[in-house]
Amino acid sequence: MDNDSQSRSIKSAERTFDIIEIVYQHEGATLTEISKEIDLARSTLHDYLKTHVNAGYLVKEGMQYYVSLRLMELGQHAKTTRTAWEEVKPVLREIGNETGEHVWFVVEEQGQGVYVDNYAGENVISLFNTPGVRHHLHCTAAGKSILAHLPEQRVTKILKRYGLPKFTDQTITDEAKLRDQLTEIRETGIAFADGEWNEGLRAVACPVIRDDEVLGAITLGAPTKRLSGSYYRDEIPSIVSGAVNRLELSFTK
Repeated sequence: MDNDSQSRSIKSAERTFDIIEIVYQHEGATLTEISKEIDLARSTLHDYLKTHVNAGYLVKEGMQYYVSLRLMELGQHAKTTRTAWEEVKPVLREIGNETGEHVWFVVEEQGQGVYVDNYAGENVISLFNTPGVRHHLHCTAAGKSILAHLPEQRVTKILKRYGLPKFTDQTITDEAKLRDQLTEIRETGIAFADGEWNEGLRAVACPVIRDDEVLGAITLGAPTKRLSGSYYRDEIPSIVSGAVNRLELSFTK
């Protein structure tokens, strides 16, 4: 294959996933709506969409295209084979039942935090994330917990790729300050996030480590009015870290 053909093939693959992303972001979209966001002739775009439908990755209802449940199957496969979610799930339930709050298991993939599984306690009215959602690592408790336990070269590579974008006035955008906080997290085993991704939320996280490898982080998040004072700084960290310690001990049995 010559360089021009290879370039066209790669571009074609990129467009394939761009189209699926657009449909996903719109929660369903028409050919006209999709065409406004991608540089393709309508006839070519129609061919892409038809191919996606035939392959089972999109479905068409009337004039609307939607993401297919086929992607759920692929995502579940990745979740089952590439994360420790089955071992972590009982811990999420334990923490959620004890605190009444929302607890997540987050893993790092390609330099971002992916929200894999969760348990909602009795106090939870609305969910601030959904499975599969990705966030930058520097602005969440789970993300900082993971960053603190990754190899230094990996951290440097992630920060170079994604930077430290600002989401709220509390977001850490200075690398030296972030690295100081990561050092503290390594020493204490606890990460906090106080309105750094969402001004109305606070969170606490602990890493899940097996054989010196960070598998992810367990994080508890809630509105700031419910996470405050010693409950936020002492009690919740004790509950989360205790549950994580018991989980890690089970890995050695």
